[in-house]
Amino acid sequence: MSNIKRRKQKGRSSSEAHVRLYRHELQSPAWRTLSPNGRALLVEMRALYRPSEGNVVFLSVREAMARLGLSQKPVQAAFADLLERGWIRVHTPGGFSRKTPHATSYRLENEPDIAPGSTASKAYMRWRPDDQKDAA
Repeated sequence: MSNIKRRKQKGRSSSEAHVRLYRHELQSPAWRTLSPNGRALLVEMRALYRPSEGNVVFLSVREAMARLGLSQKPVQAAFADLLERGWIRVHTPGGFSRKTPHATSYRLENEPDIAPGSTASKAYMRWRPDDQKDAA
């Protein structure tokens, strides 16, 4: 009953799906140096994340182009930015070697793997631009 009252008062349920960006992530060099296209792609990938499917997100370049309204090269550059900075990592490479072509699947580095007791690596929090890597 309280959940129904809350839904009526706030206009949404407490279990509504959402995309979360934490302040410490937004203040990291990996976010600050990320292109606007990379930021938009990261939000789309986090929106596709479903805990019930483990930490696996399927997103082809073609689907990302449709979701972001961009052409192929900017989308590929955005994927490269996310991979370089540690926001995502490749789970299964895509290709046309199977009978049916399949898209690359990715893991989000802010979420733990499906294995019990695993933790998120959050590699993006350790990433530094090249000039700062040399100084450290």
